[in-house]
Amino acid sequence: MKFIFLTRSLFILLIAFTSPLSAGQFDNPYQGNIVVGKQSEDLLKQQALKQVLVKVSGNTEVVKLAESKLLLKNVQSLLSQFGYRLFKDKRYFFAVFDQRKITQALKDMQQPVWGDTRPTTLVWLIKDDKGTRKLLSDYMINNSSESKFSSVLQSQQHDRGITLQFPLMDLDDNLALSVSDVAGRFYTPIAAASARYAMNHFVAANLKQVSEDNWYLDWVLVQSDTLTKQNKMLLSDKFYGEKSQLLAKMTNAIADYYAGQYAVLENEDEKFKQTIYINGITSLAQLTKLNDLLSGLLAIASFEVVSVQDQQVTINVKVNGGLHSFANALSVQTALQEDLSNDEKFHFYWR
Repeated sequence: MKFIFLTRSLFILLIAFTSPLSAGQFDNPYQGNIVVGKQSEDLLKQQALKQVLVKVSGNTEVVKLAESKLLLKNVQSLLSQFGYRLFKDKRYFFAVFDQRKITQALKDMQQPVWGDTRPTTLVWLIKDDKGTRKLLSDYMINNSSESKFSSVLQSQQHDRGITLQFPLMDLDDNLALSVSDVAGRFYTPIAAASARYAMNHFVAANLKQVSEDNWYLDWVLVQSDTLTKQNKMLLSDKFYGEKSQLLAKMTNAIADYYAGQYAVLENEDEKFKQTIYINGITSLAQLTKLNDLLSGLLAIASFEVVSVQDQQVTINVKVNGGLHSFANALSVQTALQEDLSNDEKFHFYWR
């Protein structure tokens, strides 16, 4: 059984307008979103392109390359759409760039390309202010007096193309988790409390004031598996400094880690072939969803379904960027669960 893929022509449409900007529109790696100040529109376009090059490559140094500077001089030829929109009382300039052109430009620069494999990370953050400790909620972060704190954090997420989400801290969260659980890094109850948010990655962090102007942030990034109940610490660090900058530094570190795991550095001379096995496919609708999932992974150059038998689908995959990036991309797909009972790799359950 083979899937047939259709190629659609792309038409560039340049438009400019002002309308509300939704939070979901920040998720597009190929869209730059810049807070409008006194910049000229030409400068706004260049700033948006810089942001997109960093988001899509995962490399904050990419804009320093000579090839990037040449792209900035020809920014108009890369644009698909631009305009102005309002978001949380701020006026943003947004610019959507041609995905094919940006991707090809990065490949020509021998830079990795980071697609849609960008895990949303749940942040359990304790704020220790003069001995008073509390877990910060989404409302506290986005609607409290901590406006600078929230603004810097949001800006860093927009620049790197990742999302940090804070818990509601409603009755359910307060019953499921205590400040002591987070402070003590007890991953099992933290993972259990995180399950309601359907996220496989969470941060446990302590933010403590050490002087009038300086704070201390101690944090870990953890990946949890809801089926095996196993938790793996992926990253940890400690930062000192001005409060509004600490979570931005953490966001940057997490983005660097995700980029290292999921960005694909394509090498035409080093493409690998791998067979994967998906159990639990019981309908054409599920098979179609599996096709859509695999088609959207940059780590896959092409694939072919070679058999569908006894609810198991066998697929031959041509891999971009090496097996490590490919395995990582599969591991974070919520529809796939690794079959740990099988000694061979690349066996999954559909869920």
